Amino acid sequence: MKKIAQVITQSEMGGAQKHVILLAKEFKARGYEIDIIAGGDGPLKKIANDIGVGYIEDPYMVREISIGKDRKNLKYLKKLFYDKKYDIVQCHSSKAGLIARIAAKRAHVPKIIYTAHGFVFNEPMSKIKKIIYIICEFIGARCGDKIIAVSKKDYDSALKYKISNSKNTVFIPNAIKDIDKAVLKPRKEMLSELGIDNDSFVLGNVSNFYDTKGHKYLIDALIKLSDEGFKFNAIFAGEGKNLEEMKEKCKDYDNIKFLGYRTDNYDIMNCLDLFVLPSVKEGMPYVILEAMNLGKTALCTRVGALPDIISDGDNGYLVEAQSSEQLYDKIKYIIANPDSLKAGIKGEQYVKEHFSFEKFADAIESIYNE
Repeated sequence: MKKIAQVITQSEMGGAQKHVILLAKEFKARGYEIDIIAGGDGPLKKIANDIGVGYIEDPYMVREISIGKDRKNLKYLKKLFYDKKYDIVQCHSSKAGLIARIAAKRAHVPKIIYTAHGFVFNEPMSKIKKIIYIICEFIGARCGDKIIAVSKKDYDSALKYKISNSKNTVFIPNAIKDIDKAVLKPRKEMLSELGIDNDSFVLGNVSNFYDTKGHKYLIDALIKLSDEGFKFNAIFAGEGKNLEEMKEKCKDYDNIKFLGYRTDNYDIMNCLDLFVLPSVKEGMPYVILEAMNLGKTALCTRVGALPDIISDGDNGYLVEAQSSEQLYDKIKYIIANPDSLKAGIKGEQYVKEHFSFEKFADAIESIYNE
């Protein structure tokens, strides 16, 4: 039985954490022994316990750069990997991706894999900062055996900046299992719980509040639409450092609701007419695959893998990142043209045809067994 460590920086739930859980659950069922290693004891810990895989709370893993804690973490992970005798260490997210790969290399772990969920250097930043992040990724790659890119853009970036080569880099897009709509709460019931009329046009978003998720651009567009008299309700599920700032911006708008952390995200998504993801940077977000799988019309920014999934005006809608004006224009058009929501039918069909979970898991396992 092979032993696998899935290492990620944070234990709060997001797309990368969902990826880790899907891998852990699937490969436990395939006979592997799995441990998830992350900083903190957030929702990821409970989910790991619920699905019967190990969870190790890393006392030194933090998102921010901290020379003292990062040095201690390097030492901690090296000893942990050596003592546990893992056959495979698979890392996720930038901080864990660098430190865990270096530690795994020093602990002589047989196979070291890094899944890039969206390279940080593809975010808007200064040239110097971009170079530093590229160098960090270059160093990490020297300590690993394989990079899995979840978006074509990340695959191309790894080759463009000579972080890795085509032999050691592979493109494996995320995938999800089909969502059973029959077990979800009816739209009318869900909206009633949220204090929203069933006949209302409802748009929303399920993602944590960080700069890269671009909430401020969407909220600026929604405030403008509200001020001009457009009738709609907007709901946001998620937590994060920017949540209070966004709530303050919307304090005078009763039609914009913030739900905080939720465990019923599928029910939330299922009651929407339009799912909007205004991200500044993405890899390949699970939440879009989930929304489209539910038949929801998706409006996204042209970042990461999203232009590979969505064809504007066909199976969803696309706008440029960091543009409140384009979000305003597109939402205004969709509200005024109800037939535009038929794009969700094509989106659902596209996701079910192109994102097989079985093929995804088999592709990962083939890397494990190389």
